[in-house]
Amino acid sequence: MNQDELKKEIYSKKIRNLYIFNSDDYFLKRTYIERLSKSIGLSVQKYAYMSFKEFSQELNRLCCLDLFSEKTIKHIRLNFEFDQLIDIKNSENIIILDPIRCSDKLKSDLIVNFRRLKPQEIKAYLKSKLKHIDSNLIDKISDSPFYSNATALYLLVERLSLSGNYNEIEFLEKELSNFEAVDAIISNNFELFSAFLDKYNDYPLVLVSTLSTIFFNAFLELYNVTDLSKTYYKRIVSALGKKRLESLISILYDLDKLYKSTNMVNLLPLKLKIFYWMVQN
Repeated sequence: MNQDELKKEIYSKKIRNLYIFNSDDYFLKRTYIERLSKSIGLSVQKYAYMSFKEFSQELNRLCCLDLFSEKTIKHIRLNFEFDQLIDIKNSENIIILDPIRCSDKLKSDLIVNFRRLKPQEIKAYLKSKLKHIDSNLIDKISDSPFYSNATALYLLVERLSLSGNYNEIEFLEKELSNFEAVDAIISNNFELFSAFLDKYNDYPLVLVSTLSTIFFNAFLELYNVTDLSKTYYKRIVSALGKKRLESLISILYDLDKLYKSTNMVNLLPLKLKIFYWMVQN
């Protein structure tokens, strides 16, 4: 199943008991959970598990209604690779499994594979969030493969909203070719990185997810399996090398799990981890 098919099910209110989200795009997944909640009028409860064993032990409880409670949507973050299907046909709640990733060997129409945003979707989102944005700037953003990631697009819109200068084309060009946080990291400039974080302390999960996406795509570029902004990613690979890039991705992976499982609103863990990474490398 893709997100367009999921959207049809949500709008028609033909909701299944189980969905398995397969994507690293945090904001896009959150958007569809909110749409589902609004469509059927159910609240969302969040859970997180570190292993399949821990999750499986709680599965029956998650599927059953709590005493004196109503049916809910259970958004379950699985901080591990999901590699085996489960049977919850009789669940009284709606279960949304949100693993770090789904194993390629899993085949099921319950798995929702989220695609990247289309240019027209990016344009519609920009127009809805930035009322006075210039049409040329909209075209420039929507043509960028980088902002076809909903989390990256969300972060950009938040930045433009805060700065108030989103009619300036130069601001976007700098964002595309010289992403501040990435440049600070690959140049080992902790002072610049700290200054960047100070501006976005209200959006830690979005920022961590965006950085994870950027550096993981750079890692894929090592094996020539991505065609997104190749020049941009090659510059990262050239600056860091394979070993440093792998260690950075590992740190961001752990931070991503931390922020998603705790809903923490504080960038101090990210700041400290990156500082130690810079010092050790």
